[in-house]
Amino acid sequence: MSVYKFIISKNNIARDSDSNITYDDTNGGDDVVVTLTVDGTEIHAATLVDAGCVLQYTGTLAEGYHTVKIQPEAGKPTDIRIDRVIIDNHTVVGTQYKMDTRIFGKDKDFLKYLCCKPFRSPKSSDHVWWGDVYKSDYTVKSKSTHYRPHVVTDLGEWWEWSFSVSANGHIHWTVDDSDSILYDSTENHVYYAGKSILYDGSTTFPICNSAEVDSLSNSEDSTFDSSSPSWEDLGVYDSNIRYAFGDSTTGLESYEHTSLYTSQEWYDAVWFYYFYWPANDIDPIVIT
Repeated sequence: MSVYKFIISKNNIARDSDSNITYDDTNGGDDVVVTLTVDGTEIHAATLVDAGCVLQYTGTLAEGYHTVKIQPEAGKPTDIRIDRVIIDNHTVVGTQYKMDTRIFGKDKDFLKYLCCKPFRSPKSSDHVWWGDVYKSDYTVKSKSTHYRPHVVTDLGEWWEWSFSVSANGHIHWTVDDSDSILYDSTENHVYYAGKSILYDGSTTFPICNSAEVDSLSNSEDSTFDSSSPSWEDLGVYDSNIRYAFGDSTTGLESYEHTSLYTSQEWYDAVWFYYFYWPANDIDPIVIT
């Protein structure tokens, strides 16, 4: 079995220590009881104090679909924040790195999953951003990602995280951020639970070094095509870069499909692929 921990904070306390939080919970501050429910069964209740609280579940989640729900005591004035999820002492992040081969057993990965950032992070941190905040009428408050999801206690809201467990013990889930102005319906919105690479603040989220990318594009490296934003290789390229449909019989490539991307997105993809991932990795969490 595995141990699942959910770190919770009061909104007013989180706001005072995190400049990324701007919502001012002026009436908040009282302690409030917060309850953890797993697959419809109440597991743990704890009182959220100024120092925060930890909700914990120890057990076995079988292969299949599961739902975790965290709900504060309705009617209280103190809003809460879902800070982190920790499984077997590993802080969870949502990643897509090598997702095709590692999680879904495919023969190879789309290029996106070989050159993406280590994990999705709205604020370059390993705080929670996934899951849905529900209103008291059982409708989703907003179909978008939320940095340290904010649950308004006196309105009877709660947070839910629904995910699937694979036969290999991997956790993966779908993110519905269709309300976001940046929503892309052609994007793959599936993520899996990886182990955070940010250890107690001793490391920082890696940032692309544009100078290294420029030096590579000016080199004689035959694997890098400096004349256009693509790598010369057969196979299906991710839509963030360009689709290239290779013909294994003729060795020819077709560039009939193109997509738009920013200069920064291109620099990021090249830098992570050539300079970051060869010397680094991110491990998927495997539950028992």
